[in-house]
This record gives sequence, C-alpha cells and structure tokens, in this order.
Amino acid sequence: MKFKDKILICFFISLSCIFASDAESNAKVAQPIISIPVEESKDPVLPPNPQVPPNPNPIDFKADENDAQSQAAPLVQNKILNSNADSPYKTLKKIFPNEYIEGVMKGFIETIENVLLKVDIRQISLNFSNTSINAPEIYRTENINQFNADNSMIVNFNADLALDYNFENSRLSNRLFMEYGLILLRPKGKPSTNTETADNIVFTSGYTKKAFLLENGFLGPFIDGEYQTEFTRKEGFRNNILRYKAGIRMLDGKYIEEVYLSGVGEIDLSYKPSNIRGAIETGIRVKAPIFDNANIVFQAFWRQYIGYILYRDRDLAYNLNFSVRADVEIYKGLAFSPFISTRFAKIHGSNKHGINITTGVALLFSSSINAISSIQSTQNENLKQYYKSIDQ
Repeated sequence: MKFKDKILICFFISLSCIFASDAESNAKVAQPIISIPVEESKDPVLPPNPQVPPNPNPIDFKADENDAQSQAAPLVQNKILNSNADSPYKTLKKIFPNEYIEGVMKGFIETIENVLLKVDIRQISLNFSNTSINAPEIYRTENINQFNADNSMIVNFNADLALDYNFENSRLSNRLFMEYGLILLRPKGKPSTNTETADNIVFTSGYTKKAFLLENGFLGPFIDGEYQTEFTRKEGFRNNILRYKAGIRMLDGKYIEEVYLSGVGEIDLSYKPSNIRGAIETGIRVKAPIFDNANIVFQAFWRQYIGYILYRDRDLAYNLNFSVRADVEIYKGLAFSPFISTRFAKIHGSNKHGINITTGVALLFSSSINAISSIQSTQNENLKQYYKSIDQ
C-alpha cells in the first residue's frame, strides 16, 4: 500500500470518529426529561381574587440555587439605590457599570478620603489713589494749598495665595505671590514720569515629607520648584528665573507656620546667555494672636549666593527681605493692617548695599478654608451599603 493511500485511510477514520462523537452528544441532549408525578393536593381550590390579577411571570422553583444568589445582590443594590430619589449612585452606576471599575473607584475614593485640602488666602490688598488738579496758574504761584501739587496716581497691589494637599505622610504645596507698586506723576507742562516701587510674580510648587510628627506641626525634608517673573518689561528684558530648593522644613507650628533651611539652584533666563547660580536660603513665617480679632504676621527670608557660572555686575550677592504687619479684623476676614516692609540687597558691582523701606496702612482680606477633598457621595451612608452589596 502506498504512503498516499495510508494517509487517506487515516483521514477517513478520523472523520468517522468525529461524526460518531457528535451523534452521541446529540443523543444525550435529546434524551427526554423524566418527570416525577406529584400527588395532587386534596385541599379545596379557592376561587381567584378578582382584585388581584394572577402573576403572568410565576416564580420558577426549578431555578438553580446559584441563580437565586446571583439575583440577590442586584435586589439589594436596587433597594439601596431607590431609597433616595436624588442619590448620586444611579449616575455612578451608569458611568461605571463594570464591577471591576467600581472596585478601582472604591480604592481611589478610600485613598483620597484622608486628604486634607487647605485653601489659604494669606493676603489680598489693593491701595489706589488718584490726584487730579485743574486750576489756573495763579493758584500755583500763590501756593494755594491742594492746588499747587502735581497730578499723581499711586497703585499698590499684593496677593499671597496658597493651596496645600495634606496626605497622611506628606504634603503637596502650591503658592502664588504677586506684588506691584506704581507712582505716576503728571506735572503740568512737563512730561509724565512713572516709577515702579514693586513688580514681582513668584509661583512655587513643592513636596514635603512628614518625617517627624511634633506636638504642633511636623518636620521633614522637602523639595520645591519655583518660577519668578514680573508684570512689565524693563530696559528690554523681563525677569525669568527658574529656581529649585532642597532642604529641611518645619510646618504647622502653634505660632511658627513655616521655617526652613535649603540649598538653592537658579537658572537665570533673563539675559542671553543664561546664567546658573547657587545659594543657601533660610526663611520663616510667624502668625501669633495679639488680642481678640487681631494677629501679628512676620515673614522673612535670606538668600546668600555662593557660586555662579557667569559673573555679572547686576547679579545679587545676597538678598534679605522681611515684613511685619498687624491685622485687625473688621468683618469676616476683612482687616485693617498697618505694615512695614524692608529689603536689603547687594550686587556684585557695588561695595554698598541698597535698602528699600515701605510703611503704610492697608485694607486687606485673608481667609483659610479646610475641606476634605473627597467625592461627596462617599460621605453618604447609603453609598457604603452600596459598596458592601457589590462585595457580596
């Protein structure tokens, strides 16, 4: 017998085996169900109640026990979901119909439930004054009070905002600080002059590890990223500085809200080519009550530069800033605030340092809001029962 013929014979034998197995399985499926006779009840049959129509879908008592258990959880869920007409669980069920996705969302919610979100409006103040004089020249020559001055406008704006995410073992901090001051003089018959007394925008974002928990606050290593710029361009350039800090910091003390010591790296993009500098920095922020509805706020930082790639006369050798203000609350965060702000600095191109001292009285607003950053529906007891029904 040839090899080709052997292959054909094996092929036909395999087909016959397959057809035989299919026929056997079909025969098993086609077997009739043996019914067990049930003895009829000898109780009298009551006539149907005309007010209660018969159920068109009677319960099948032959259903498998597993099917009954599988139907129990949806019944419990529906009971919980329908217990409140305005419940957000219906929307949650529509968005996440899959139980696995619901489990992922549950774990996410349990993770963020312990996150404390703090919105801190440390200061928002705006001082604006405008003086406009329109009088004949004789009022000036005769030195008539309030008519011999120059037209002027003075603007001062300050904003210090913070947004903190407090986790169990760490904190993410974000801060936006802005200040701007302008004096505009418009003398009669002479060109106007503008003088900026302040111009600064600083955005900071950082991470602090809660390594040591104190009686008030905590202590740990931190790393910050910072971007500094300004509102207006001066002499063809605008300050653009990237700054990063790493060190140790204490936060949330009873009176000392923050104190830190860090190393600093700066990338100055204001000029071309850019420059890289290194520095050491320390800072502190204190807020303490004086009496009812009055607090004293002290802030200071000192930065000492210790190295650079390019030497420029205008680059700072050190920078020291501190300010003190007394906030006397008038109404719900609105405060009357006398203040003093001072800056000492020295540049490489000079042997003497510069001083800027500003004193005044401001009307400012400050507030601090603590809120649990979690999905509101998780705080409802019904949602907890809903999750329990999913796990059943």
